[in-house]
Amino acid sequence: MMLRRAVVPLVAVYAVACATSTPPPKPAVAAAAAPVHQTPSAAKLQADDYRRALEAAYSEIVAREGKPVLKQVVAPKVDVEAAASIPIPDHRTIRGALQYFTTDLKPSIQESLIRSAKYKKLIDKALDDYKLPRGLAYLPVIESAYIPTVTSRAGAYGIWQFMPETAREYGLRVDWWVDERADAERSTRAAAAYLKDLYRQFNDWPLALAAYNAGPGRIRRALNETGGTTFWDLLENEAVPKETRGYVPTFFATLTIASDPATYGFRLGQPLDLDLKPVEVEGPLSLRYLASVGKVDEAVLRELNPSLRQGIVPPGKTTVRIPYKAADAVIARAATLKNDDANVAICSYTLREGESLKRLARSLGTDVDTLVAMNNLRSASAISEGDSLYLPVRARELGALLSHSDAYYAVKKGDTYYSIAKSHNLTVDELLDLNEFDSDHMLHPGERLRVTAPRTVTAGGM
Repeated sequence: MMLRRAVVPLVAVYAVACATSTPPPKPAVAAAAAPVHQTPSAAKLQADDYRRALEAAYSEIVAREGKPVLKQVVAPKVDVEAAASIPIPDHRTIRGALQYFTTDLKPSIQESLIRSAKYKKLIDKALDDYKLPRGLAYLPVIESAYIPTVTSRAGAYGIWQFMPETAREYGLRVDWWVDERADAERSTRAAAAYLKDLYRQFNDWPLALAAYNAGPGRIRRALNETGGTTFWDLLENEAVPKETRGYVPTFFATLTIASDPATYGFRLGQPLDLDLKPVEVEGPLSLRYLASVGKVDEAVLRELNPSLRQGIVPPGKTTVRIPYKAADAVIARAATLKNDDANVAICSYTLREGESLKRLARSLGTDVDTLVAMNNLRSASAISEGDSLYLPVRARELGALLSHSDAYYAVKKGDTYYSIAKSHNLTVDELLDLNEFDSDHMLHPGERLRVTAPRTVTAGGM
């Protein structure tokens, strides 16, 4: 579940410590959390809301730079490895961020630190393998709050907030079927490789972290244009974007807290050993069917495999994460699962003479871009007679759709069961029965509804 609090760090945290030598602006009205547009797969922030929240948080923290940081008089519990891994500079922006983290933003930071326990062991292993400081394990606190499906206004995604181009450059798969930016293990190793490359370029962690946020090219240009040699020079000269000027200090504020959480009134979660087993299966195969075979909730499989964007294992062999208690049942049927899943809304098809993607898309109630994306085509014209492709429809329904495109209706924004049923001379009950829907099923734009009785047909394919 994606709550407002969960994504606050994505907005406020970057601007928390952007103070420069310029006189601070007058304190604004108390910073408001950015509105969240919630979808089943991710929480997205609108660009205008994001910018307004950044400015509000910036004004809020500037007024706090000189305020003391709240500490609790308790025996400190120190994360020695994190504390020793990266030197923490003494800078007013870090103190300002720390003051904000220990007051207004404290609940969000605490939730993120607890959530980090789920990923701590795999992140530490990747950092060790790449010989990187373990303090970097806390970078996702200010990137994503350790939520794998968070998307930024610019399109960065996942725990480590990779852009698609950078993700692919570091070996992550990003396409219609799979987005490995949401795969905690694979994206962590990609992030470690990227961070190592950035450190090789700059030989300085504040500059490397600035480059992770703004891009290495922008940081190099800023250094050349200003003659600066450190990130703090760039900050004082306002030579990098405000978001980056806040990003680096807030990381060090986070590291300060993680290094000594009890002193600042926080606690870290206990690193977890997840009771999972990787199982290789062949797709296309729906997670819904996989869940029924393993007798587990489909939502559990989706949470364990967030990189499967459509809730479907893609064509070919793929390793999925299964709860250990369900693994044996899945392994026993792994060889036949693909053939047994009659309800997977994917089938293969061989293009016939005179057919085109545009015509197929119209018959299926989808769009050409979807067919291009799911088949990894350069364009709609990059396929011809005799070529095989995947279509987003159940095999048993394909023949009816192609022979009688009016058999289905693509839901549009504003449609209701009543309006659809009326336009096709049906009652609402008949429409629900045709589609095997419960009365509480919610319609979604683009969803295909059967509006005529099914025919007995077979699908073409490979």
